Amino acid sequence: MGLLLFYPTPVFEKENAMTEDFNQKLEKFIIDYSNNNEESKNWSKQFYGVGFTSYGSDQKLHEKEEVFSELAKGLLPHVKEFLTQIKAVPPPTIVCNDMWCTINRPTSGHPRHIHPLSAVSGTYYVNADKDRGCLNIHDPYDNRAMGMMFEPESPLAFDTYTIEVKSKKVILFPGWVSHSVQQNLSTKDRIGVSFNYRVYYDNSGVDPSSSGP
Repeated sequence: MGLLLFYPTPVFEKENAMTEDFNQKLEKFIIDYSNNNEESKNWSKQFYGVGFTSYGSDQKLHEKEEVFSELAKGLLPHVKEFLTQIKAVPPPTIVCNDMWCTINRPTSGHPRHIHPLSAVSGTYYVNADKDRGCLNIHDPYDNRAMGMMFEPESPLAFDTYTIEVKSKKVILFPGWVSHSVQQNLSTKDRIGVSFNYRVYYDNSGVDPSSSGP
């Protein structure tokens, strides 16, 4: 028997995931929110350096603000397409469980992490380009490199892959995928909305109207 490669790391990207009109509306809301929401400003100042995020103060923006609810519903077809491409058993219910906004100002970034208990996680990029820092996907096998070298075309050649970010682009992956955000070395802000979707194979205790099919 020949070579077998196990445990792939699936990542899905889609450009123009939302319309330009919606993107402009969302960007304006996030900028206003970052200037006026004192709880998020205070948390960010204490824990997020020069950047801004609602992660520590409000991870349920899609349940409170119409524009984020619209985003959660607008991203759902892309989530379904991703699940189809990785041949996941089609779930009767898909729910956006968390959604928060982030502004990575110049010099800010985000260290390596995962999103526990999330079937599909990712970020929708509201205002971004590769010069403001991209997304790194990390090898989950930390003990992989042991005295061996690989040619560049080998699927084992690198322990980190970089995916370019772009305005109106969404990048999706299972919550167990290890990732980080590169430092923003430009003079402009990188604005994004991150999220977690959960899937349910029965409807017990779940409200499908929240953001499901």
